[in-house]
Formats: sequence, C-alpha cells, structure tokens
Amino acid sequence: MDSSDDLLDERKQRKLAQMSRRDEERKLDLQNKQDERKLVTATNVGRKFFEQEYPQMKSEIEDLFSKLSVGNDEKIPEIADRLQKMEKFITEHVDILSSRDVANAQTDVIKLRTQLNSLQVDSLSSTHRIDFAKTHDEHVQHEQLEEVSKAVSSPSNLIVSANTINIANKNNELIRLEASDLNGKDVAIENLKQCEVFLKGSPSSLQIKNLHACILIVGPCLRSVLIDQCQQCEFALACQQLRVHTSTECDFYVHITAQPIIEDCHNLRFAPYNVEYKLKDEQVKASGLIWTKDYWNDVRDFNHMISGMPSPNWEIIAEEERKEWSLD
Repeated sequence: MDSSDDLLDERKQRKLAQMSRRDEERKLDLQNKQDERKLVTATNVGRKFFEQEYPQMKSEIEDLFSKLSVGNDEKIPEIADRLQKMEKFITEHVDILSSRDVANAQTDVIKLRTQLNSLQVDSLSSTHRIDFAKTHDEHVQHEQLEEVSKAVSSPSNLIVSANTINIANKNNELIRLEASDLNGKDVAIENLKQCEVFLKGSPSSLQIKNLHACILIVGPCLRSVLIDQCQQCEFALACQQLRVHTSTECDFYVHITAQPIIEDCHNLRFAPYNVEYKLKDEQVKASGLIWTKDYWNDVRDFNHMISGMPSPNWEIIAEEERKEWSLD
C-alpha cells in the first residue's frame, strides 16, 4: 500500500515538474519577444519617435476643431484627412507600443472621430434643408435625414440578415449598432485592425476572430462569447460563457455567470464589467443573466492546471487603471 502511494506521489511530482517547465518555457518566450520589442523601440522610428510626433498630430487636429464656427465647415475635409493620417500613424507603430499606449491612442481616436462624424452629419443635413423647405413634407424630411445619417455613420462591409450580423475586413473604423439591429442575433466579427466597435443591444452570441488593437463594447449577450487570435484589444462583455483562444495583451471587463476559459493566451487582464448606459437595466433583465452571480476574477487557464499556483497568463487590472465605458 505504501509503495503504491509512493508511486502515485512520484507520478504527481513528475507531472507537476513537466507543467512547471512548460510555464517557464512560455515565460522565456514572452520575455524574448519583449526584449525584441525593446530593441525596436530604441530606434528613431520606434517609441521615442511616436512620443514626439503623436502629441503634435493630436494637438493640430484639436486646434482645427477649435477654429470651426457655426455655418463654416471648410475645415472638415482637412480634419478628416489629418485624422486618417493619425490613425494610420498609430497602426504603423502599434507593434512596438504597449497595450496602454494603444488604448490611450484609441480613446483619442474615438473622441475625435465621433466629433467629426457629428459635424459631417450636421453639414450634410443643412445642405438638404432647402429641399425640405420646398416640399413642406415632414415625412420626406425625416426619410432624407435618415439617409444622410446612414451615409455618414453606417459601416461598410456590414452584412445583416434575419438572424446574423457579420462585420469583417475593416481598418481604422468606428462602428456603432443599436439595439434594433442586434437584439437576438448572432454576431460574427473578424479581421479588424484599429477599430472601435460599440454594440448597444443584446446579441444572442458573439464570435470574434483576428482583431488587432481594437475596442469592443457590447451590451449583455444572451449566450456565449468566443474570442480567437486577438492582440492588444479591449473588450467589455456581459455573457453566460466566455472562451478566449490564442490571444495576447488584451483587457477584459466582464460580467459572466460561469468561469471564463482561456487557452494558449498570454498577458490577459480582467476586471468587472463597467459599461453604463440608459437601457442597461432593461437589457440585463431581458437577457436573463443573473447579475448577482459573477465569475469575472475566477479565470480557468487550460494551459496552467497546477492547483494552488496562480496562472502566469492572466492577472487582475488594478483599480486605478480600470476604464469606464458608455454606450450612450
């Protein structure tokens, strides 16, 4: 009996040692990649160059906004051009920036892009007001305003059917969908780079693949969320199940009613779901999610199953670093 117990203990120790070696190999590989990044950022086209040029680009765009006056939209094309160049500049440097730098730059882009979209809608709407006055038809006026708004804000490459929404192959875009577009539908998102996606509704499920330096904020999902091959992204999600594969340097703000599962992932961070908007309580109730049950900080790592030893592949976001999001 004793010899049998000794044999079991020996096998257990060998297994633990093997798993520990795998963790050390992953840590070493991650460190090597970080060292390579440091070498790149030491050059004149790396981090120092970004830190010199980016604030100036942002300041110039903000200055153009400040010079706009009522009825004077001459500078809108210049603002759009400069903002596009700034987004391209961020994309060109995203591989040598930290996830924090990318997140801060994305926040800047969201604010500026939203401001620009609003100006473009107002400008186009005012162009059509003469026609509206001629028709004296309130119904026609409403329809034309809707078409103007869609022409500016409706995302391209967006495929919508009775049960599914597909968003794919986009660079540097701001995408917003309302509850009427989303509720009860399956949403597939793939091949996005440097995009901001705001889904103000309750999709049935989310399948997300190959996102790079993106932000995805969404209302309560009825079922599951599957994420694969994402890098340097920020997600705010509420769902029943979350599974993340082959992703690195991503932040998750989640409310989840079962353990989140990660596999073949590195440098993930988790915090509680922190999205606020007017319809939140209504949508949470309709989704059926149990809001008193939350496993946001109980992540199960399939590559680290050593009991009593924290996984090196994820951590909790410190309270002072957590962001707040809104869908309004």
